[in-house]
Amino acid sequence: MTEKKTTTQTAARRTAQGAKSAAGSAAGQAGKSAGKAGEEAGKTTRATARRAQETASGASDKAASAAQSVNDTARRTARVAADKAVSTGRTIATASQRAASVAGTAWLAVKARKALAGGTGAGAVALGTAVVVLRRRAARRRRSPLARLTGGRLG
Repeated sequence: MTEKKTTTQTAARRTAQGAKSAAGSAAGQAGKSAGKAGEEAGKTTRATARRAQETASGASDKAASAAQSVNDTARRTARVAADKAVSTGRTIATASQRAASVAGTAWLAVKARKALAGGTGAGAVALGTAVVVLRRRAARRRRSPLARLTGGRLG
């Protein structure tokens, strides 16, 4: 029996060693597979990080571009408002100058009312006199040249 025991123990040892070596080989394969999986995961993680960085950079560029666009629009709006304010100021200044000119003319007429009245009166008298003279001449009877020469005695 001792021999049978020894043979059985030897077979068991060999089987255990075979299992141990198979387990070691499987563990080695699993380790290699895990290493490969780790490398793949690292590559994927690096690629994802790179894409995230590119996206963040693109978003940053777009935000800067939008800020610049808003700044340009605000600057243009301010310039247009300033131009309109200047134009309105000029219009008001022109209107006030015209009003001052009209007021100055009116004040001159008020100050010189006596002279204006005298000039108007003199003009009316001169016009009246001219009308009378012209009417008299037109009312005279026409005479022939002989009557004019003799003072109306002949002709």
